[in-house]
Amino acid sequence: QGMDASGVAGAAYGITMQIYSLGVVAQLGVQGTAAALVPSARAIGGDDAARNVADRIFGWGMILGVLLALVQWTILPVVTPLFSPLEEVREAVKGPARISSIIHLVNGLVFAGEGTMLGLGSFRDLALITAMGVAVMVGCLASPLGGSLNGVLISLAAFNFVQGVAVTIHHVRVSPLRRRGFALLSGRKNNK
Repeated sequence: QGMDASGVAGAAYGITMQIYSLGVVAQLGVQGTAAALVPSARAIGGDDAARNVADRIFGWGMILGVLLALVQWTILPVVTPLFSPLEEVREAVKGPARISSIIHLVNGLVFAGEGTMLGLGSFRDLALITAMGVAVMVGCLASPLGGSLNGVLISLAAFNFVQGVAVTIHHVRVSPLRRRGFALLSGRKNNK
């Protein structure tokens, strides 16, 4: 990847990450909440209580992710000029900032799932999931995607997508809180 002698791409990346990071801070609250409440609920009420808390946190994480994505997408035309007076930088921010707003959609799952896994002490599984996400991101960066700022953000989106899918599968089918049986399909209530 060649250097951008004008510095526009570097400035656009910096601005995009500042805007994106505001949403990540909110999602870290979801992660911390899950890490604290899931084990507390499990200690008091067992796996069923912990599962219910984790499910609610996944739901709230998704709602927050949708809200953050919509807000970020909507306010980009207003916020971007606050970061740079240069029109070429403002233009360069548009694509990456839109991609980063879409990433928030999946971050609702990512941070709720990571927090739940931390609370359950599933550190090895979380490390493996993170390694899978990193491998996908590095693969994207090593491809022609890595040659553009939009491609770098798409690589980050691929990382988050893998994380979101994997932590959700872990929660539903692998973790100590996993569902057993197919109660939704059979009409029976069997979550034990």
